[in-house]
Amino acid sequence: MNWKRFLIPLLLLSFFLAACTNTENETEQESSSNDDTEQPAEETEVPAEEDIPFEISDASSMEIAQLQGIGYPGNDDGLYLATDKGLLIHKDEQWFETSTKKHDYYGFSAVEDGFITSGQQGESKMGIAKSIDKGETIEHIAFEGKGQFPFLTAGYQTQMIYGINGDALTEMDPGLFRSTEQPDAFEPVPLNGFGADTLGMIAAHPTDPNVMAMATRSGIYLSEDKGNNMKLITEEVMVTAITFTESHLYYSSVENEKVQFNSINLATMESIKMEIPSLAYDNPITYIAGSQTDKSTLAFTTYMRDLYQTTDGGESWVHILDKGSI
Repeated sequence: MNWKRFLIPLLLLSFFLAACTNTENETEQESSSNDDTEQPAEETEVPAEEDIPFEISDASSMEIAQLQGIGYPGNDDGLYLATDKGLLIHKDEQWFETSTKKHDYYGFSAVEDGFITSGQQGESKMGIAKSIDKGETIEHIAFEGKGQFPFLTAGYQTQMIYGINGDALTEMDPGLFRSTEQPDAFEPVPLNGFGADTLGMIAAHPTDPNVMAMATRSGIYLSEDKGNNMKLITEEVMVTAITFTESHLYYSSVENEKVQFNSINLATMESIKMEIPSLAYDNPITYIAGSQTDKSTLAFTTYMRDLYQTTDGGESWVHILDKGSI
């Protein structure tokens, strides 16, 4: 994924004055008749972003270049998308967007009272931040101006944070880190027993602060002690996306050139395959989200910017975003 960020410049209006190219006599005639002379248009001032009221309204037609996270915040009843166009919200079969504060969010996690995220805020690195008012205001938790964390997650109720650090400005060692009892303090995660050769997407259990999991290209590793000790709980397959609900771990894998969608019952550790719309091998699932208030509601995105949602536990899926086009 290309992490180069783009800023949206303010639109500058150009104004033109009528020029006289007539003869001297015509010029004198025009000067004697000011009413016939074209007057310059009044300049329209483009309001600064801070002067635009924050509102959530029907989304305009747009093409989304990057889907960077999804989730169901507990303080709203919609599905939130973190995109290169800012936050988008899908509810009641409609799309909504914010009028301003269109930050470039990624490492996005829905929590009970809002969302925790990373990203780019104007020209500044967001670090780790939180919003409890649908993105109108951002509270910086740590690393403001110093870090960006594409791989970041937080527990829905616990708000236990895990992330992968690759930014030297944070002054943390590279690798997986977790939050501590102090809200702005983080520590490295030991990962004893972790056998994969790469780190991957992280998921934190919504209510149990000790339970977390990581998706890798050689299976899923689960921990019941905040990542101190890890164990492989699937076959050694490539896992591209992962999320927890209270009772299940949902994940997507690519096996034998097929995109699979699976659930693991956390009480029995039984794994079953779930039926989803057919996806091409080159269009794997990138993010999965489950509603923590309605266990029958799930959603997933794909590499080619498709978005599917089920409200009946996977019996049927609705294609609510097609190749990033609204």
